[in-house]
Amino acid sequence: MLRYLGMLKPYKWWVILALLAGIFTVGANMGLMSTSAYLIAKAAQHPYTILLLWVPIVGVRFFGTSRGVFRYFERYISHDVTFQLLKELRVFVYRRLEPLIPAGWGVYHSGDLLSRVVGDIDVLQNLYLGLFSPPIIAATTFAAATAFMGMFAPSLAECLAVFLLLSGFAVPFLTQWTAKKTGRSLIRARGALSTQLVEVIHGNTDILAMNQEERYLGSLSQQIRQWARQRVYLHQISGASAALTLLLNNGAMWVVLVVGIELIDSHRLASILLPVVVLLSLASFEAVNQLPGAFQFQGQVREAARRINELVDKNPLVSQGGVDAQSVIARGTPPHVSLHEVHFAYDHEESERLRGITFSVQGGQHVALVGPSGAGKTTLTGILSGLWPYSQGEVLVNGVPLDTILTRELPRLVAVVEQEPHLFNTTLRQNLLLANPDATQTQIDQALDIAQLRQVVTSLPNGLDTVIGEQGAQLSGGERKRVAIARVILQNTPLIIMDEATEGLDAVTERKAIHAITEWARDRTVVWITHRLSNLDIFDAVIVLNQGTVAEVGSARDLAAGSGVFARMLTAEGGMHWGEGWHQSGRRLESQTKSPPQAGTGKGLDNSVSSG
Repeated sequence: MLRYLGMLKPYKWWVILALLAGIFTVGANMGLMSTSAYLIAKAAQHPYTILLLWVPIVGVRFFGTSRGVFRYFERYISHDVTFQLLKELRVFVYRRLEPLIPAGWGVYHSGDLLSRVVGDIDVLQNLYLGLFSPPIIAATTFAAATAFMGMFAPSLAECLAVFLLLSGFAVPFLTQWTAKKTGRSLIRARGALSTQLVEVIHGNTDILAMNQEERYLGSLSQQIRQWARQRVYLHQISGASAALTLLLNNGAMWVVLVVGIELIDSHRLASILLPVVVLLSLASFEAVNQLPGAFQFQGQVREAARRINELVDKNPLVSQGGVDAQSVIARGTPPHVSLHEVHFAYDHEESERLRGITFSVQGGQHVALVGPSGAGKTTLTGILSGLWPYSQGEVLVNGVPLDTILTRELPRLVAVVEQEPHLFNTTLRQNLLLANPDATQTQIDQALDIAQLRQVVTSLPNGLDTVIGEQGAQLSGGERKRVAIARVILQNTPLIIMDEATEGLDAVTERKAIHAITEWARDRTVVWITHRLSNLDIFDAVIVLNQGTVAEVGSARDLAAGSGVFARMLTAEGGMHWGEGWHQSGRRLESQTKSPPQAGTGKGLDNSVSSG
């Protein structure tokens, strides 16, 4: 927890001011109770002149006003410190988590991650206000109250000290001991409940389709009951500690009253001071009464800190590197990409997904990457975008190893359309501007035209300013893909990776989109990953993956005429995509067949390509 308290170092003077305001608030309350008791007792004696009451009257006014002022500043400054800590926590956690995406998150459920980065951070934000400041204010109050009471009689100070210690330390320790395990269990139960809720909410369509709603709702109800039991038990502990604290508060008042009467009988205490010491004893408990809650809160804070540490202390699997994108681009635009003996396996899988992948894509070349399901196409997307670490081999961009490039610089070098692009619950315009916040309306219009989104935007009630819902719920699957394509166009990087970018589009729209994108990307390097074998005539060449290796490389027409994996895939798909469109080949393939490309020309496959 000290690492998180250390985040308050830049705000140390605000912390000190908040502590002083809290101490002065309690002190003003003690002064108010003491002077008001003295004023009432003195007035009951009917002094012969009002001047004898003038000083306590001024004291009551001063302490009454200052208590409200100090309380206001204490609340204002302490909450400002809490919000500053919350900001530092969120920025710290985000910066530590960003390099882990997605390679370091494979073992975490999205609901559990949500619980950690939201719920656990919300617990930690109260580290100062709920756990750090109460003991300091209570210790200062204890010293001041006993010292002030000692000015009236040492025996009164001893009695008050005993009850303050019992209320401020014995009860909190007992509360912490009983609530420690429950607080941790509550945090874990909340994480499990969050996981279950996310699963039910996002999977409700499949759950209903498979008639599994009773089983999932039963499991969710069980998680809610488990979480509620921990909450109820903590509230019971809080109620018991509050009752015990109140008992000690009133017990201290009665003991001070009895001892004070004895002191008056023995003429060691003036009778007018009896109400002063009694109400002073009550007022001195204001600060220590917060300690049981703070000690009870400690278990939740420790468990929340442990769960956050579990995330932020993970070492990034992908190297952070030190080369900036501009240095890579300066070596050649469009960039040349080559893979040599690349191996990869997911942590939870024993077998490798990629087994010695080797191929090269010249700068400006548009290559289609195809293969049966499970061949490693999407895995290769993660590697080329720098999100997944490869265990062996090397990936070079303009001769620079990909794992030596700064992670934060990769979005300036490579843009990716993923199979499941994430859209936020905001306007379509804001979702597009994520790729380029400074994009002009002209650039947005160009991206819409290329991505075949113009008609979709026109059909929306507010056009680009229409809120599209969580994960783009107001759009179809094909429309969401086209939004992702438009973002890539606005991102405007020299290297483009398309992973099933046109999935969900009808044949006509798909053909138009691919033509428009390849025409726009004429001076860019494009790797187009797809399982569909139509429209491959548009690309310079086709690389066929099978079981994690490069099975074939060549033009679409040549591969179709052969008897390899590509020809068998084509036969299984029905061969319908090889009609007239393939006899009248596209611009790039046609130029390839007329004049075989030379290595390094940027329009044909590199001669170094091998089958891996």
